[in-house]
Amino acid sequence: MSLLIYLLQAGLILAVLTLCYRLLLRRATWFDLNRYLLGLNVVLALVLPLVELPDFRPAPVRQLVQKTVPNFRVADWKVLDWSRLKSVSPAPRIQKPKEQVPDAFMAVQPNETPFNGQKLVLWAYLAGVIFLAGRLLVQLWSLARLIARSERSWEDGIWLVINAEVDAPFSFFHWVILNPALYESDEFDQILVHERVHCRQWHSLDMLLAEVLRVVFWFNPFAWWHQRLVQENLEYLVDREVLNEGVEKKKYQYYLLKASLAGEVPMPVRPVTNSFNQPQLKSRISMMNRPQSTKSWHTYLFFGFVVAFSCSAFSFPKSVSRYVVDNRFGVFGLITAVTTAQDLDVMQAVFAERGIGMRYQADINPSGQIDHISVEIKNGNKLIARTLNQIPPFVITAVQPDPSKPFVIQTTRRVMQLPDTLFSIWEHEKPVVVLNGRVLNLRPGQPFGFGSVSDYKRTVLTAQEAMKRFGKTGRYGATTIDGKILDAVFSANPEVMAMGRQLLYKKTLLPDQLKLFTFLIDGKPGSYQQFRQLPADDKISVAIFDKETAGTVKPTFTTKGLVAVTTRSQLVAD
Repeated sequence: MSLLIYLLQAGLILAVLTLCYRLLLRRATWFDLNRYLLGLNVVLALVLPLVELPDFRPAPVRQLVQKTVPNFRVADWKVLDWSRLKSVSPAPRIQKPKEQVPDAFMAVQPNETPFNGQKLVLWAYLAGVIFLAGRLLVQLWSLARLIARSERSWEDGIWLVINAEVDAPFSFFHWVILNPALYESDEFDQILVHERVHCRQWHSLDMLLAEVLRVVFWFNPFAWWHQRLVQENLEYLVDREVLNEGVEKKKYQYYLLKASLAGEVPMPVRPVTNSFNQPQLKSRISMMNRPQSTKSWHTYLFFGFVVAFSCSAFSFPKSVSRYVVDNRFGVFGLITAVTTAQDLDVMQAVFAERGIGMRYQADINPSGQIDHISVEIKNGNKLIARTLNQIPPFVITAVQPDPSKPFVIQTTRRVMQLPDTLFSIWEHEKPVVVLNGRVLNLRPGQPFGFGSVSDYKRTVLTAQEAMKRFGKTGRYGATTIDGKILDAVFSANPEVMAMGRQLLYKKTLLPDQLKLFTFLIDGKPGSYQQFRQLPADDKISVAIFDKETAGTVKPTFTTKGLVAVTTRSQLVAD
């Protein structure tokens, strides 16, 4: 999520909650509760845009949000307005070619975005934050200097700071700053009672939080309004506490009136302090004369509904897909026959966050499964990679091992090289493998490789075709292999390649060489002796991998090479 989008969402939440507080609770006399609700408003405004909630909304609302929100939530506006790809003018239907396009391996370096209006708005916002934050620091520094050059004494849990230059009393945390020479004894005692309540209840924290909120959301008038509401409620709360301590109401109100006609707190320190003579005199006297609220619970209940509405309306449900992994290595997207349009949209958005545009066109069969899918990867208007009418499963990856180098974009059937989280899904949704008319029952995590020499015919069936032939077992598609498959070495490691050829040529390996290999026979740990004892006619496939080409294999191995043997015992009986 970009900073500007976050500020807009948080600002909307703050506006709704502040307005509702102003209309519903400002005149309620439960000041302590109001204080916590004002603080809750700040927390909700700051946190809700970042929280990803389960989608509990009714289906019509959920569908409406899904149509309007995705483009609003793209992490960086420069990336790609990918909602255009599926909205006004749908992508043209791509006719199926006679042969599938081979896997694509291409690199993309996202172009630098020129200076634009978004950057101008961002710089203007940061300039405002820097100015107001600087002003706040100056205020705190001025307050610290004022306290430092004044006479100080510790009395009844507060620091009494006496300065002849101060015209109006105020407090900041546990410092009460005033000029005793300006007040009569009785008036001075009431001022101390008032300011002690501020200090005892840590009201300066509320004021400081409201001031920081105003710095961050300086462009939002509701942030300034919130600060005034916090200040107002704190004064209502303190006035009630003072009267509860036995101070005579009329005399206290008279001293408030007198203080309001006197000087004000010095401007450099005013916004972050609590002052005895705050200007809301008429409201304060009105609230002191107002009877305690006894039937306001329904108003607070309604405010609770407003908070719940803010949670559902302004915080967006978590857009997740188990078919997408986004980590420090890159983005990995698995497309199987049962990958849904929503999964593809999430995949699309995740690629967009990395500066890569993705569009797709899928052929969905009556069972809701993907038979064919065409995918285009673009950087702006430049086509980077394309796969036409591919039959799932296959994987799209954008890997950037070195941040200084471009992404490597890949659309490939080598799904074995997926991260663990996606590979486990593929293990449950992988196509049926049929060898010369018989189903090959591979174990979870078992690699199966064979040479590329055309001694066999390989055919990929769609989910619809596979279900017609194999029933429910083929709901994720099928791969049929007819003919003799060849053993092969899948490694660029010279040591693994050399010893792999020795194995395939039936040459004996030395004990030191054997330490470099792990043997996996029909998906189970095996040994070199077991491998040698297998009859030649029993071996369907012998594939030799290194750690990179083996991808996710179960059980895992720590040696340089892996010898994966598939035997006829894994063929399902006719």
